[in-house]
Amino acid sequence: MDKCYRCESDGITREHAPPDCFFPTGYRDNLVTVPSCHEHNTRNSKDVEYVRNVIVGYYSTNEVARGHFQNKVKRSFDRSSKLFDRTFKEASPINIDGEKTVIFSLDLQRNKVVMEALAYALCYKDIGKTYTGNWEIFCPQLISPNLLQNKRDGWEEVRASFREIPYTEMPTPQPKVFRYGIHKWEDEKLVYVFEFYGGFIVHTLAIPPDINAV
Repeated sequence: MDKCYRCESDGITREHAPPDCFFPTGYRDNLVTVPSCHEHNTRNSKDVEYVRNVIVGYYSTNEVARGHFQNKVKRSFDRSSKLFDRTFKEASPINIDGEKTVIFSLDLQRNKVVMEALAYALCYKDIGKTYTGNWEIFCPQLISPNLLQNKRDGWEEVRASFREIPYTEMPTPQPKVFRYGIHKWEDEKLVYVFEFYGGFIVHTLAIPPDINAV
């Protein structure tokens, strides 16, 4: 039996990468899965729902995301007023390109949990074994209050560095929902770029275990 993509337990079930709730009806054929133990298949479900809702509502995503918001995400908020309140507790109105919307804070830790799990899963698929290091997560489109005031936020060089990386695009079954690319120096020295719904970008940088021990 294959081992779990995150640990040495038996992979008694399958984990979708990304989680299947990211994929609306009509976009669920041939999704990527990896072997998983029961714990690593279910323990982040609330974080997954939260992050999915935030990404689907991001203003530069495509029509697939907008349809998913009207169907799945609205029902998610209807079922849980607490989730809605926690998501938009610091929301304030803003105009972007002449359109009215809102800006609010993203829970970076919950986002990290979900993106780390996705990176582990894809790494398992791409290199054929469980990755034992950690991941640094960077979302270049997230902005700080300084940028809202036309000031620098300190992340300009990091954004530029990730843009210059020559990624190799990997085949994905539903590119309107999720695409990703990889840049690999060695088996466990790599960086991913994720693209959700044509507009929300996430970079994940592998941190080998020997570096963590320093």
